[in-house]
Amino acid sequence: MGSESLIPMPPVELRLMVSTPEPDYFDNPNGVPIIASVPLDAYATVFDFGCGCGRIARQLLQQNPRPRRYVGIDTHKGMVDWCRDNLTPVDSNFQFFHHDVYSPVYGVNNSLKLAEPFPVSDEEFSLVIAISVFTHVYKEQATYYLSEIARILAPRGVALASWFFFDRKSFPFLRDGPFCLFTDELDPTQAVIYDREWFLDTIRSCGLSVQQTFYPPMPGHQWNVWLTRRTPNAVDEFPRGELGAEWLCGTTQKPMAKVAISNAEKLKVENFSEKNKGRLYSTGPPVLTGPVVELAAMKAKLNETEMALTATRSALEVVERSWSWKIGRAMTLPVRLLRNRFHKFHAD
Repeated sequence: MGSESLIPMPPVELRLMVSTPEPDYFDNPNGVPIIASVPLDAYATVFDFGCGCGRIARQLLQQNPRPRRYVGIDTHKGMVDWCRDNLTPVDSNFQFFHHDVYSPVYGVNNSLKLAEPFPVSDEEFSLVIAISVFTHVYKEQATYYLSEIARILAPRGVALASWFFFDRKSFPFLRDGPFCLFTDELDPTQAVIYDREWFLDTIRSCGLSVQQTFYPPMPGHQWNVWLTRRTPNAVDEFPRGELGAEWLCGTTQKPMAKVAISNAEKLKVENFSEKNKGRLYSTGPPVLTGPVVELAAMKAKLNETEMALTATRSALEVVERSWSWKIGRAMTLPVRLLRNRFHKFHAD
């Protein structure tokens, strides 16, 4: 196994972008499994969705046993390039790919897409890790990427994902949605909070089930959820209703007041959910939404302007190569020489 001295440490400017810059947070000097609750055989093949500058990859390189294959993807090209240049040479089975999807923070120069397929084959990974990813993506992205996790997860594989949760039922005015809340108007993806019922419905529709749920270290912070491929008799180990409510975003010091909801209201909500299932759960990459739509329009206009300028330059080059242009330049040469001498004379 590579020791700390043989495995490069990401520069502090990259560490600051993803977490605390303390080197200990990126280190695993004792070579222990990086997640205690994961069986050793699950580390055989690891897919790291949102690998950043290689925190988990570096710890896995030090782990004993080391995964026989690791793939990390991230929207930040600079961090992916650093990992390729510094961590792949330690072990060629550790590969990193730039995920060319738009991100208002980490991928402003990326393609204006909200999602694209993972660059790997079906049922290929025994462990999928997505830490601090679903806390920063739109609902349409979350749905698509959950289906991608289900696609690449091995039959007995497990996936770890972190989430912010709230209960939409606690907010009667949100009866018809939304199913996620944002904390920043300019950058909605700064923190995205999902409804627990929506999450459960969505993972089921994507062919996943909840194997285990870990509450956050403090109320309102990230929950860790273990996912597996869904089986016919699967039981989701995921708290609902009052169970676990004290750990949700928006938790109050006193319990929320209970309000009796009529059967007619319940039926209205159920009918809405059934009617909109096809719209809520899509199997293909999501279409552009939110601020990205305006950005895409601006980029398209800029591309049109650049194409027009290119066409104008090409037309000018054709004119400059023509005999009529050359003859005209030759005929006006004396005039231009006199003009230049005149300007020079007055300048002196």
